[in-house]
Amino acid sequence: MKMENNERTLVAGSTGSLGLEIVKLLREKNINVRALVLSENESSKVTPYTNDIFIGDASGGAEEIKGLTSGVTTVISALGKSVSLFTPSEDSFFETDYLANKTILEDAVKNGVKRFVYVSIKGADVEKDYSIAKAHKMFENELRASGLDYTILRPVGFFSGLNDLAILAKRKVIPVIGDGTAKTNSIHHKDLAKVVVSYRENGSDIIEVGGPNIYTRMEMAKMIENKIGGQIIKIPTPMAKIGAALPKIFSEGMHDKLDYFTFITTNDMIGEQNGSISFEEYLAGLDLNELP
Repeated sequence: MKMENNERTLVAGSTGSLGLEIVKLLREKNINVRALVLSENESSKVTPYTNDIFIGDASGGAEEIKGLTSGVTTVISALGKSVSLFTPSEDSFFETDYLANKTILEDAVKNGVKRFVYVSIKGADVEKDYSIAKAHKMFENELRASGLDYTILRPVGFFSGLNDLAILAKRKVIPVIGDGTAKTNSIHHKDLAKVVVSYRENGSDIIEVGGPNIYTRMEMAKMIENKIGGQIIKIPTPMAKIGAALPKIFSEGMHDKLDYFTFITTNDMIGEQNGSISFEEYLAGLDLNELP
């Protein structure tokens, strides 16, 4: 398949649910893609779409990814630590979301990359220093100061980010923090990938991105209940905050995730409406056997 001129786009986080969709879309558009993967084992996920694969751990420092962006025109970074409570990781949000992206950015500046598109999160600009939001905020500041042309996309949340509730529903409990009236328009990763790719060449500095439909947290919980079963249980916000503090004794990462989850589920998280895939459609296609 003939590729579009000599321009090359690097996708960091290429094997994640969002990153892989971005790689697929770029391939469909005949755009040369370089995929950054963490290990040889992960490279098989992207080999159907590109043979330009760079294996390296950006959180390990500049030497780990030296030359990564050589010959690259645009960097798209969907690189970040999973916020799922069921996806453990030894790396911190600081290491994965900030340091790794900073190392890629420095390589990009050194190699004359023209543009950098970064997938952050809605809430990165909140005053309280949630560890997850703070890591994104710190990198956003680095990107602004880099001198590169850039776009920062702040999705309000992925449908797949709600899989934790589906996992808990399989275990017969669907927790709703607060009164469940907080609203959001989370987005399917395929719809978000289309938005990300649309800003590959140019676009606004910062965009808050959401999906096509706005739901309350309670409405989404009831959709999960209808699909999977389980009992919806309301957890008072003060109790949830206490609960978020307790795991800090055992796991800093678990504390960070619970703390931020409490914040986003008790505040309206609404972005510019995009895409066409509804939450009901996402749930209908969810293979419960793939969930732990």
